[in-house]
Amino acid sequence: MNGRAWTGRAAKAAVALLVLVLLYVVLRNIGFRSILAQVRGLKPVSLAAAAVLYLATFLLGCLRWQQLMKRQDRKRLAALLPLYMANIFGNVVTPGARVGGEPIRAYYMSKKYGGEASAYFGTILADKLGNGAVFTGFLVLSVIFVVFFVPMALIPKLIVAAALLVVPVVLVAGFLLHRHAGARFPLLRKALPAIYHNAPLDSLRRRFPTAEHFEEYVIRKLDNVITPVADAAGSPRTIAKVVAISSAAWLLFCLANYILFAELGADVGFLKVLVIVTISTFFGDVSVTPGGAGFIEAAMLGLCSAFGVQPDTAAAVTLISRGLYYLCGLGVGGLCLGGLIVVYGRRT
Repeated sequence: MNGRAWTGRAAKAAVALLVLVLLYVVLRNIGFRSILAQVRGLKPVSLAAAAVLYLATFLLGCLRWQQLMKRQDRKRLAALLPLYMANIFGNVVTPGARVGGEPIRAYYMSKKYGGEASAYFGTILADKLGNGAVFTGFLVLSVIFVVFFVPMALIPKLIVAAALLVVPVVLVAGFLLHRHAGARFPLLRKALPAIYHNAPLDSLRRRFPTAEHFEEYVIRKLDNVITPVADAAGSPRTIAKVVAISSAAWLLFCLANYILFAELGADVGFLKVLVIVTISTFFGDVSVTPGGAGFIEAAMLGLCSAFGVQPDTAAAVTLISRGLYYLCGLGVGGLCLGGLIVVYGRRT
């Protein structure tokens, strides 16, 4: 690994450590005893209701993925759910925008049902993009609400408003993806022969006897990935399903947090909870820590303060909410991944 890569990793680690230290300082200033007292005040029935709603969001996510499969290729929801939860585990333990688990899901789909992992990855990518588009919609509405209706200092508002920059990026990426899928990768087809004949890549020529074989292989893999995305984007019925299921899943996720706020006596409406959870989740997605740890909690505490929630209540809800998410992602997801490894083995 070169020096630039090490510098980048060290910078990310330093930022993550700084955020975690600042979060610890904030929680200590609020008072750990006060936070613990709030946590103890939560009724078991409310905690159970929030946990059930968390699990329901994952079930709906798996249903959305199932609906993106061709009707003749759809698998039973009960059979897909362990694969989906193993995916969630991978997302929680890797930094960034919850993308570490998708290769795990595609790999075990191919091991369980046969076929190429790239073909399964295509439906997973379509699921990811569809859900991301719906989340972006919630994010835009949440940012607009904060900018115009929440009394905050200018700099925090500018930071929140910067989240809107993700919208043109998503739109441009979607346009380019659709354009290349429809054009059958013309630029790539021109570049592949040059890649094949490049002297340092002797391994390619040992595996593929001709440049045409190499080109056919690469284009087939890309077709496997892109075709489900293009099919979903071109079907109004599929788009409607994705939007409906993703919206329902996110609203249930926010409802789980609303139950926690309400049970601990916080005078905050569902709309404000939706804004808090959506924006804090976004900051976790763009963070450098696994599962957004530190960044999500810090964002939730800051937004709760802006909405007038008592610090100890905000901290208690934040820690309980994140604890439930990690219980589902690491606990249930880890058990599912462990079961898949036992049955089908694992690949580095």
